[in-house]
Amino acid sequence: MTHANVARRTPALDYMPVMVVGALLVLGAVTSDRFAHLTNILNILQYAAEPAIISVGMMFVILARGIDLSVGSVMGLGNVTVALLVAQGYPIPVAIGGALLFGAAIGCVNGLLITKGRMEPIIATLATMIAVRSVIYFMTDGAPLFEGIPAEFNAIAQGRIGDVPNGVFYLIVAFAAAYVVLNHTRYGRRIYAVGGSEETAGLFGIQVTRVKVSVYVVSGFLAALAGVISSSRLGIGDPNAGIGLELVAITMVVVGGVRLAGGVGSVFGVLSGVLIVSILTNILQINNISQHAQLIFVGGALVGMMLFLSWQDRR
Repeated sequence: MTHANVARRTPALDYMPVMVVGALLVLGAVTSDRFAHLTNILNILQYAAEPAIISVGMMFVILARGIDLSVGSVMGLGNVTVALLVAQGYPIPVAIGGALLFGAAIGCVNGLLITKGRMEPIIATLATMIAVRSVIYFMTDGAPLFEGIPAEFNAIAQGRIGDVPNGVFYLIVAFAAAYVVLNHTRYGRRIYAVGGSEETAGLFGIQVTRVKVSVYVVSGFLAALAGVISSSRLGIGDPNAGIGLELVAITMVVVGGVRLAGGVGSVFGVLSGVLIVSILTNILQINNISQHAQLIFVGGALVGMMLFLSWQDRR
């Protein structure tokens, strides 16, 4: 079983998300004069950065035939942890490192519950989602943290390089790193192999348990990183940060052509999925469509993509 055979089975799986992005760009330009402005395009990318980073971690998990419902709560934990630490005077690198360490540790717990505890991924990560959110509310008493956060920390996400917000660069770096790992490393090939068939991967000497635990560690680490960025962007520690983002991330990954059954998908597909959801949401917002109606359209996009993939399978 080769990497290429697992990752790409039909040209349509590669190009369909990209074609949808192109169609949405045309639709946005037609429906609103404001859509094609550079400021709006940069805003789309900036506000997509946090769910996009979470989606990269979700992609690793789903490629290995898993699911992670805890990422929204882990993002919230990263958000409030870094805010608490910088507000108490800890150096910014130490505060960020502590938040990322917590995220990776929760990912490791998820992986061990699934591999050693033989729990279903959806149950294990649902349990940690609830537990971590409870810890967040215990840490903050359910109230946002406003005081003591230094301007130097806020500049991490609020800053710009030229006219481009820092969040755009974080998005680019996250996907570039994922591309290198999944397409040019032995570890990436092992993820695809485990997602394609754990039994076959084991026969080829791949340590399946180690790979499965590692993808949850990656997911937890990136979710906490998204939390750090969101705390810096907002300038507060928000105990409600990340609520619902696990579903957004799954939507972005699946719309981008990654199969929930594992082993099939590409980084460019997931990037396209992120852009599809983000551009569609922006089009609806600038055309004054209500938030409730926006969810209907995004849900419809997910259903449409799943029907298309099912049709491809039948062919």
